Parts: sequence; structure tokens; C-alpha cells
Amino acid sequence: DIRGWDVRYKNGEKIESVEELILDAKAQKVRYMVVDLDENELRLEHRRIVIPIGFAELDSRTDDVLIPNVSVDQLCNLPDYKKDILTPEFERRISSTFGRKVKAEPISTNKKLEKDERRNEEKRIEERKITETDIDNDIEQEFYSHEHYNLDNLYKNRPNREKTQRLQDSEYDQGLRLWEKRSEGDTIDTSDLTEEERQKLLKYRRDLYRERRYRNERV
Repeated sequence: DIRGWDVRYKNGEKIESVEELILDAKAQKVRYMVVDLDENELRLEHRRIVIPIGFAELDSRTDDVLIPNVSVDQLCNLPDYKKDILTPEFERRISSTFGRKVKAEPISTNKKLEKDERRNEEKRIEERKITETDIDNDIEQEFYSHEHYNLDNLYKNRPNREKTQRLQDSEYDQGLRLWEKRSEGDTIDTSDLTEEERQKLLKYRRDLYRERRYRNERV
């Protein structure tokens, strides 16, 4: 959960923090992060903007969110995000700001039609009000099959850390299973274990010992 983490520009300037994440209710995937530009170090106008999650990358060492592929001009040109409102038209404007070609409705030159369209748009907005953490509109799901919404980009700077964590969890789980093979006399017959299994069992015993010792020292 990256809510509350600082968002930093490519040169390290703080843009502010992740205020909220917006979820696609249908696909159960994060699509955007909401960023409040209050007190940002780029001297941008104070307002709230929405950035597609595919532009976010976790820093390799600190709990910061980096946006190295976003320019200052793009940040300035993003539309203001109004609380609890997200429409397909708004999402297309965001994508267009980042250089993506998206389908747009033709603009009418008839003033009466323009007025009617604005009134209808306001009505649609009212009907599509959502919670800040949820998207449930009629935009096509193919729209999100784009690099702008690739959640894997978030972890691209931490592959080794994630891999190490998974490896440690795997070794612990395997050690636990071996430990549960103990006999009624609390001893384990290791004659049928491979050297790798013995090492995992030994590691689990050490970890268990450290945990028990730590608990005893705290008592």
C-alpha cells in the first residue's frame, strides 16, 4: 500500500504524497494514484491530479514513489481531479495528456447543441459519482491494456528484494514442514533427508531458537 508515500520527480524533487488509489471495480486492479500538489518543490499550482499507475515506480531503497517518465509540462496539463468523480471522458483526457491517441467525441459548432451537451455531461457526471477508491464506469476494458496501466512497473526497481523475500518465505515454509515431521519423542529422523533439506531444517531451528530467546529476554 503506497498511500502516504512521497512522490518524487526525476531529479528527486518532492511533488507531494500519494493521497489515494483508484480501483477499477470490475477488474479489481489499481488504475490511478491521486496526488495532492500542496507544497510541492516544483512550485506547481496547488490542486489534485490523477496519474496512471503505470508511471509510478518504487524507489529501490526508500519508501518513495518515483515518476521518472513524467514531465513538468504533463503535470501542469493534467486536468484537476474533483473528489469522487471520474468519467470516461476524464480518463481519456488524462491519457491524451501523456501522449496517447484516444478516441474523442467530435466537438459541435452549434451553440445550442454545445449547451445541451454540457447539460447532458453534467447529468452524466452526477450519475457516475463514485467513491474515491473505486471506478465503475462504462469505459471499455481494452482501454487499460496499455503501458500506462501496467502495475508491474511499480516494482521494476525492486526485483532482487522481492525475489529474496519470496525465497526466504519459501525456505521458512519448507523448514516448517520438515519440522512438523518430528516424531512423538520430539526428534527427527534425518537419515532420509537430502543435504539441502538438512540445511533448511537447521536454518529453521536457528530462527526458532532466536525467536524464543527474544521472547524470553522481553519477559
